[in-house]
Amino acid sequence: MLALSSGPESGSYEAQCYDSDTAGGSPVGSVHQLLTWDRYQPSQWCSLHNSRSESLPPPGYHVDTDKGFSYSTADEAFVCQKKNHFQVTVHIGMAGDPRFVRTSGGLMPIESFHVNLFGVKFEAQNHFITIEQSQSDRSKKPFLPVRVNLPGDKITKVTLGRLHFSETTANNMRKKGKPNPDQRYFKMVVGLYATVKEERFLLVANVSERIIVRASNPGQFENDSDVLWQRGQNPESVVCHGRIGINTDSPDEALVVCGNAKIMGNVMHPSDRRAKQNIQEVDSTEQLKRIAQMRIVEYDYKPEFASRMGIDQHHETGIIAQEVRELLPSAVREMGDITCVNGEKIDHFLMVDKEQIFMENVGAVKQLCKLTDNLETRIQELEVWNTRLAKLKRLGSMRSSSGPSAKGLGSIFLTFHTAFISLSLADAFKSDTHFLNKHGHDLNLLAICCQYICVLFTQGLADCNTDLNFAEVLFTDYHFHFFRRCD
Repeated sequence: MLALSSGPESGSYEAQCYDSDTAGGSPVGSVHQLLTWDRYQPSQWCSLHNSRSESLPPPGYHVDTDKGFSYSTADEAFVCQKKNHFQVTVHIGMAGDPRFVRTSGGLMPIESFHVNLFGVKFEAQNHFITIEQSQSDRSKKPFLPVRVNLPGDKITKVTLGRLHFSETTANNMRKKGKPNPDQRYFKMVVGLYATVKEERFLLVANVSERIIVRASNPGQFENDSDVLWQRGQNPESVVCHGRIGINTDSPDEALVVCGNAKIMGNVMHPSDRRAKQNIQEVDSTEQLKRIAQMRIVEYDYKPEFASRMGIDQHHETGIIAQEVRELLPSAVREMGDITCVNGEKIDHFLMVDKEQIFMENVGAVKQLCKLTDNLETRIQELEVWNTRLAKLKRLGSMRSSSGPSAKGLGSIFLTFHTAFISLSLADAFKSDTHFLNKHGHDLNLLAICCQYICVLFTQGLADCNTDLNFAEVLFTDYHFHFFRRCD
């Protein structure tokens, strides 16, 4: 740590203390994710000496990349687009007043200081990569070392802008949308040199972590914040080759959203017959039974679980996965373990496929429609019989009022009316083979009883003068016809 003071020299600024970079070091409090740096070839650093030949501590040295680099989570490396320029800022803190540099030939007087930067291949660091700098006319030329003035006990800031790598890394192509396992990388070196008779001696240098340099690719986002995203073949379309998680870092499906989602349009499902096989009709009777057994309950999510899953509305109405699994196992899936914010772990967490439950409801409604149609048919038949029965009742009332025995026929007609209803309802089931086989004998007795009542009811009501005590009933097409047999 160097204690530095302010001074009037141009290019310096006041600071109370300054630390040199270390491996993985970055400015404390930085709001951006920056390249990390390590020392580069410290065994080759040359020491500085003052005018009395006393050894001075190495300069404080800190490097930042202000522009042009973005971190790719998929590649686990920083990415730089070749066509986009980047910028490097160097802070140099010089302690004391250096006059000499120690070389293999002894102490040599320092003529000037220069900052230089270049690239090296990660796999072969003796292979250097030229860094270019854009000119005012937009042309590019190889970067030349920049001469800097380093007053003693001051911090000097040096900014190097409009920089480009002269070439790209190898094996940048994706394989099925995923990072190439043979991806190659660069590193960048930023060093401070002392110049003696046109010969430069390394004083201090930092080397960056690995970098990917890509050419301009319209199939990717320019900032390459997520290299799994690519532009699709259709206009204004974007494609992601992988799983997407929103408010979760462990998506186990194509899209996992922890929180609420708004969909203003329709959700479409594949349903083309040509894409299906083994098509079978589902028993709607069983679907109705399953739906009838499902409980609909109100419940509250535990706060620690709701916070973990991004659920805002804790109170819900729905079903219980364990109960659904007993009735419809195919609608329930295990989704692994869930850890709540308080550390509580839910093993083998269950999720419900509500789309499948919806189809169960469709089948149950179909079965209810069948039952309703049958009831409507029976009701219509009963209404027809009721109309015919009313007509017969009116006919009996007219005849009973004209005969001498009209007073005593009320109860007889009521008995006849009841027998007629029973016979009518029984005949309504004539198409039911099972019913006829079981109750055929009863129906015959009912018909005989009805004829007997009709004989009693019509006795003495005929106009013919012969055989006044004889009446006959004819049962045809669900109608009763009364007539007198006159000889």
